[in-house]
Amino acid sequence: MREFKPLPSQPAPVETVGPIRWVKDNFFSSIGNSLATLLILALLATILPPTLDWIFFSANWSGTTQADCTKEGACWVFVMAWSKQFFYGSYPAEELWRINLCLIALVAVIASSYLLHKDLRNKVAIPLFLLLPFISILILDGSWIGLTPVSTDYWGGFSLNVLLAAASIIVAFPLSFLWALGRRSDMPFIKSVCIVLIEFFRGVPVLALFFMGSVMLPLFFPEGTNVDKLLRVWIVLTLFMAGYMAEVFRGGFQAVPKGQYEAADSLGLSFWQKTLLIILPQVIKISMPNILATFVMLFKNTTFLLIIGIFEMLSTTQTALTNSNWLGGHATEGYLFVALVFWICCFSMSMISSSIERKLDTSHKN
Repeated sequence: MREFKPLPSQPAPVETVGPIRWVKDNFFSSIGNSLATLLILALLATILPPTLDWIFFSANWSGTTQADCTKEGACWVFVMAWSKQFFYGSYPAEELWRINLCLIALVAVIASSYLLHKDLRNKVAIPLFLLLPFISILILDGSWIGLTPVSTDYWGGFSLNVLLAAASIIVAFPLSFLWALGRRSDMPFIKSVCIVLIEFFRGVPVLALFFMGSVMLPLFFPEGTNVDKLLRVWIVLTLFMAGYMAEVFRGGFQAVPKGQYEAADSLGLSFWQKTLLIILPQVIKISMPNILATFVMLFKNTTFLLIIGIFEMLSTTQTALTNSNWLGGHATEGYLFVALVFWICCFSMSMISSSIERKLDTSHKN
């Protein structure tokens, strides 16, 4: 009798797996989906070729003045000619290394939370995060550490958007955590104060807060007291961020099972040990998507600073468009460039958030 030998496994039929099957299932699974797919393809075929031609193939890439924009496509010469102002504002050219140093330090601190060993992460990365805004202010101002003083009137551009948003987020994070704890407190006075602060900064539009910080707030200072406008805006952004983040944290606190609190109490942990070691990591894990959404919202809200005369990136673009040497109508190129830069940053923040979510995932799903 012959020994039974099973035949080797055969590949799955082409009509059930592979890219062809994926396209069929996702784009042509029904008559309606097929019609919608064909309509979208026809629309893209109509829009994409002239758009790509305007952006890339017929665009003007070289030159320094408006006279160099001789082709019919986009005039990217405008963006390149104003690139320094777009990214650094009016900061002195010989001192730009300070801004670059602060941006590199921000990236390094963010990277340290990934690269450092878990035993050093909380001891090193968190203090560096909290100190970074104040160290950056000292470096950019320069007068306190023996460098050439640079007034905040010269600070601007996209670097101001990034550093101001980062400083507001870093300072607001622990503040919002305390507000959320205060709102859940059993002490009536502390609870009432936290509720008033949270609801005020969440309920008032950020533009109104900017006007209050830049116009009304100096009226309450003693005569002769002068608080820098950018510092006032930073305080407003921080409190605005803290109000929204406090509600995000409160939702995270409510989502943590009651058994976690009881287990921590059974171990004899103090209130702060229980909160910081047991509850807070779970709150951050649960609230990470909402935390990212709040970060992105604040980062985009820094463009509203143009209303009160602070020359961040969007305000600098508007100023460049009114320059007498560039009156050829380059608004599309300018605003498209600003939108692209902000999208890249927001998408990068999304990727970082996704990475953190995967690192914090304890569901053990395959």
